[in-house]
Amino acid sequence: MTFEQISFIVLAVASIASAIGVISFKNAVHSALSLILTLLFLALFYLQLNAMFIAVVQILIYAGAIMVLFLFVVTMLAPDTTVEGNDRIPWQKAVGIALGLILAGALSFLIFSGQSLAQPEKNGLAQQVAKIGDVQGFGNALFHGFLFPFEVTSLLIVIAILGALVFGRRA
Repeated sequence: MTFEQISFIVLAVASIASAIGVISFKNAVHSALSLILTLLFLALFYLQLNAMFIAVVQILIYAGAIMVLFLFVVTMLAPDTTVEGNDRIPWQKAVGIALGLILAGALSFLIFSGQSLAQPEKNGLAQQVAKIGDVQGFGNALFHGFLFPFEVTSLLIVIAILGALVFGRRA
């Protein structure tokens, strides 16, 4: 076995263990810290693939800024008492199940339809990176070709923070 294979196996086991920690810890702060560890392991996977820019962005944005924001929201809004078995919205479970079924149906359609999503476009990101360069091509693709999804993601993060504020406020 080569060094790359051994380090991949070690990283895979460590990232799976930390990902299991995200869902198994009962304390929300411990889960968030385990998620930070999982994101750091993901950055190490990117480093193994010689994707230095994406690894640094992974650490700075996800493991740094967004997870610090999540930890701030969790620690500042953690209620003193927990009410178990009492949903705030009575139809919340039904909407969650319906959205889960829609997601499963959409993913099943994409997987079993036989269409390949990996076919490169004529002016796709891979062609821009080959012509211009890594960072400049990534910036051009992000702010020209993928501007709308980028802005929708930032809007969803703001909505998630506002939702945490609304659900976390004390009565």
